[in-house]
Amino acid sequence: MSGGRYDLVILGAGPAGYVAAVRAVELGFKVAVVEGRRLGGECTNWGCIPSKAIINAAKLAKSAKLGRRAGVSLRLEGVDPRKVLDFARRASTRSREGVRLLLSEVDIYEGFGRLVKGGVSVGGEVLEAGRVLVATGTDPAPVPGVSFDGEVIISNREFFEAPQIPSSILIIGAGAIGAEIGQALARLGTKVTIVEIMERPLPYTDPEAGEAVARALKKDGVKLYTSSKVAEVRREGSEAVARVVTPKGTVEVRVEKVLIAAGRRPNTSGIGLEEAGVELAGKGWVITNDYLQTSNPAIYAAGDVAGPPYLAHKAYREAIIAVEHAAGKEPWLPRGPVPSVIFTDPEVGYVGLTEADAEKAGLQVATVKYPYTALPKDYTTYSPTPTGFLKLVYEEGTGRILGAVAVGNSAAEIIHEVTLAITNRLTIKELAKTIHSHPTYSEAVGEAAYTALGMPIHGKEAQ
Repeated sequence: MSGGRYDLVILGAGPAGYVAAVRAVELGFKVAVVEGRRLGGECTNWGCIPSKAIINAAKLAKSAKLGRRAGVSLRLEGVDPRKVLDFARRASTRSREGVRLLLSEVDIYEGFGRLVKGGVSVGGEVLEAGRVLVATGTDPAPVPGVSFDGEVIISNREFFEAPQIPSSILIIGAGAIGAEIGQALARLGTKVTIVEIMERPLPYTDPEAGEAVARALKKDGVKLYTSSKVAEVRREGSEAVARVVTPKGTVEVRVEKVLIAAGRRPNTSGIGLEEAGVELAGKGWVITNDYLQTSNPAIYAAGDVAGPPYLAHKAYREAIIAVEHAAGKEPWLPRGPVPSVIFTDPEVGYVGLTEADAEKAGLQVATVKYPYTALPKDYTTYSPTPTGFLKLVYEEGTGRILGAVAVGNSAAEIIHEVTLAITNRLTIKELAKTIHSHPTYSEAVGEAAYTALGMPIHGKEAQ
């Protein structure tokens, strides 16, 4: 590494940081990245990638049980709790090495950086910077009354660093992390309890999506407490005993591990933001303008540190916008709409406005719901999702599509067609013009559009 002056110094090599570096090199910048933990950040090492590996391992276990529906009998000889996490870590390693390859033209400094006058300090060296991008992400947050101890009361980071999956676990929070990991572990033989303070899992999604996931979790053997909270966790030897306050009274749950998956906090303290004149919001997020520029025009922020939603693809987009603006270009990519996907079974995908959101915004809206029971593709699989559906939210009169939620097999894929429609301000009629291949899950989009236009073809029960 040559040191000296850089056109752009990036704090953090997670989704926002490494994508910003790639785009900056394309634009001719001399770039340095400062990373204190691991390349790839939270997503690659302790989030998106290893969690999906465990989910896929759980799907294999489920396949062994359900294959007989298709005339294929399989025997599940057992689940090796060590090899499951080894498999997840191998996936993370491969992803991390991919990030390193992408940064082959970037100077990488290992250590925790801090903003100083004229640049960034790391390891006793000052990197002079024309521009700085802060992409330091978030850290797991504790909940009131329960703090991490790193051994029994853990975050997602300790979970994926553990030697093996636990025999029993209590998960605080039934958001995407809690619901995904909880269901996967239950299918792999772990005794799982999930406690959610709201009235259903995935409380930020369409109520019907949360209710569908709640039913699935219970079917897989998860003990689910909603409208409940963990008031206290005490250590008893190598185990934990949690006191859970539920609407029906207080219960105690003894487990090997307690996983707190109920929130994140921005990693903005101690890195020199205030001294550099960078304004922070009340909860510590960096305040930015539409181009991800902070109150100090030479400093940008992107990804989780710039506020929710905490999604890798949202970070990718913000990174590109920030770098192009720093290069003096007029960014042409929009910041939204940002789709969200959750890899429970059934899968959930959603984008844009819910019906309630649209009505609060003063819009006159209508909805159409197309059931998976009218999709031949779904009942050709040994693991159908008969409770699945696609719901479109659109503006009355114009037919402009405002939002959607999909629940069921491949929901995480079909939601992107609706995202394309919202991004380009398309209408129900324009969606209906698209011919969809048969048999596919994407047919739900076209069939829902037909139904909204008063010409239901296959979905007589659609509403």
